[in-house]
Amino acid sequence: MRRMMIMLVLAALLAGCVGGNLPDSVHSLASLPESVVQVDDDPFAYRIFGEGPPLLMIMGFAGTMDIWDTKFVRELAKEHTVIIFDNRGIGGSGKGTEEISITGMAADSAALLRELGYPHADVLGWSMGGLIAQELALNYPEKVNKLVLIGTSCDAKPVVATTHRLMKMDVPELLSHFFPSGWVEKYPEAFEKLPRPASPPDQKIIQSQAAAMLRWPGCCSRLTGFDKPTLVISGLDDDILPEALGVEIVKKVQGSWLVRYKNATHWLMYQDPVGLVITINNFLAVKQDLLSQ
Repeated sequence: MRRMMIMLVLAALLAGCVGGNLPDSVHSLASLPESVVQVDDDPFAYRIFGEGPPLLMIMGFAGTMDIWDTKFVRELAKEHTVIIFDNRGIGGSGKGTEEISITGMAADSAALLRELGYPHADVLGWSMGGLIAQELALNYPEKVNKLVLIGTSCDAKPVVATTHRLMKMDVPELLSHFFPSGWVEKYPEAFEKLPRPASPPDQKIIQSQAAAMLRWPGCCSRLTGFDKPTLVISGLDDDILPEALGVEIVKKVQGSWLVRYKNATHWLMYQDPVGLVITINNFLAVKQDLLSQ
């Protein structure tokens, strides 16, 4: 009887997360139920938290929506309706019959917003998700209000080089890039706190995503004249997609913001999720065109 009551309370708690606040008691997004919507005849898994202006978050290479930092999502959901989802073929989303591509995943993102009833949203993309977010903003500008890019590039050449490097790494080598020198000594629980997916991604899909990045032609030249308010965030110790690539984006996009964190890597979301949210919220709240106020 006691066990049944505990399970009922837990079920009620988890159900209350969807479309509402993300309680402090939830430490793993993978423990929460997910919803599914049909996008162009394929199922797409997603979760929605919070209230406020919609914020679509696009995950990076080989990641499911489970590996967004829980505290990061929780803090964002205090001021936004946060929409997270699994990219095509990974996690709970269908692969479809078409070859996976960056532009195709951008089209998926636009279609997901449509199917969920959001005419447009602010968009945040991390790493490969930043490539997708740029293509989304360029190809479907009516869908994007403001753009937040974390640890990404508009140039295809470093993306190709990084993809080849990542595909050769084993898990220990990959983890060695997660935190800057001295971080684990200062925060010995850092690796234990990293989020884990409910199930590991299919290796074939990882290969397909890698191939999509290798084929992506880049978009630097297309950013000239790009007028969406844009925030670019980089870690100065990012050795996956170095911060100089973020500077390159900022040079292309007039009026864009650049924030560079010291002693931060490609995975800076796991280092200071709350501070990162403060930066993002400040940007999203500002109306940059003073004549329109």
